[in-house]
Amino acid sequence: MALAWQDGKKAESDGSESPELSGSSADEIRMSTRAAELIEARGDEAIRAHCLRVATWSSELASAIGLSESDRNLVERAAIAHHVPGILLDDQARRRLLAEMHLEVKGEPFVSNDVRAVLETLWGRRPIADPAMGKIVAVLEISDDFDQFFESEPLFDADWLDECTNSSVEAMMTYLQVTSRADVTRVIDRLPVFPRAAREVVRQVANPDVGPREMEAVASADPVLAGRLIQTANSAYYSPRQPIGTIFHAVSYIGTETARRVLLAAALRGNFSTPQAHQLWNHSLEVAQAAELVAMHASVKVDPSQAFLAGLIHDIGRLAFAIMPAAFQERFQRLTDGGCPPAEVEMCLSGRCHGEVGAEALAQWKFPPEIIEAVRWHHRPERSSLPLSSLLYLAEFVSESQEDLPSYVRMNAATRLTGISMGSLAEIRRTNPGSLESLRFVA
Repeated sequence: MALAWQDGKKAESDGSESPELSGSSADEIRMSTRAAELIEARGDEAIRAHCLRVATWSSELASAIGLSESDRNLVERAAIAHHVPGILLDDQARRRLLAEMHLEVKGEPFVSNDVRAVLETLWGRRPIADPAMGKIVAVLEISDDFDQFFESEPLFDADWLDECTNSSVEAMMTYLQVTSRADVTRVIDRLPVFPRAAREVVRQVANPDVGPREMEAVASADPVLAGRLIQTANSAYYSPRQPIGTIFHAVSYIGTETARRVLLAAALRGNFSTPQAHQLWNHSLEVAQAAELVAMHASVKVDPSQAFLAGLIHDIGRLAFAIMPAAFQERFQRLTDGGCPPAEVEMCLSGRCHGEVGAEALAQWKFPPEIIEAVRWHHRPERSSLPLSSLLYLAEFVSESQEDLPSYVRMNAATRLTGISMGSLAEIRRTNPGSLESLRFVA
């Protein structure tokens, strides 16, 4: 996590990339884009990503409180430039600096006069000129503080965070929240019930002592499971010389561990059957395989089969958010398209993230307590002493999901708790198991 200082104001930033904002004309953001390019040239992508997120939050907040389109565009442009060093906004100081460096002064100022007015008001260098300027500055300040709160969250004690109040977070959620925690709970109740047959498959197959004959018995009870198992054994990844036509032959050929993974995945795949959930399932399959590999490399004892299962269902809470009302979906899409991480957006719009929601759903479905806890905290592993929580966090890192802000603090805590090195994670990142490709949905 990078640290930046702007006129005595501390800002903590991540190292993520965020897409450029859309919706503003080229003329309106040309000079602020030059400021963003300056930041990029300084090599601080973390600050650039933070500024773009703040611009997205500012635009949404400005719209929510009824600011005009021109004021919304102004606050966006000011947000993009709000970490440009103050000396570059002072034309005389900039000219003196360049002269001392024997460089020629070329081109226009780095930001326009209206953006400069917003920034100088934000930094306390000039008084608030009128109520409209007061609202613009307040929107920018709230959005900046809000994003920094989530960046710095891993640094603070969990009990303190639960009890503290942050005025910027409260203000942002007051204006942007489109559903309540109770509404989310009601949506959880609308999720497809986890079938009893699938629960029984999970219960039996998750047992590490299950052998080929038991695997055969489990698959034989369900034609879908049997078909998936035989399909995997006949896939290009395994390339058998002769077609495999029986369950036992399939289990024997691919091995009991792979058969276990196939049956677990096949039993859970139906919960992701809607077209909107196909990409989520493919991601879950990647995280499951990564989690299994992390468990194998970890110095602490974590059952790889349990890690695989936890990876398959770690994002089950996202299914609940996928069936939220249109108002939630539209605002969620705008914010995430602007570079705000999904986990942070979920908290803003509902007061809960998909880890918490998924844990509640898994509790209703009677999953093991350690898997429920791991799913609950897989984006905030510092809140759990369970190695499986940290393991899921690292598996998300390996899969490059970008669902949350990257955090050195969380990464350090997770690697320490699991006892795995960054070198091992890098090697896992380069590994493509490929053995379960037949269980993916076609993009």
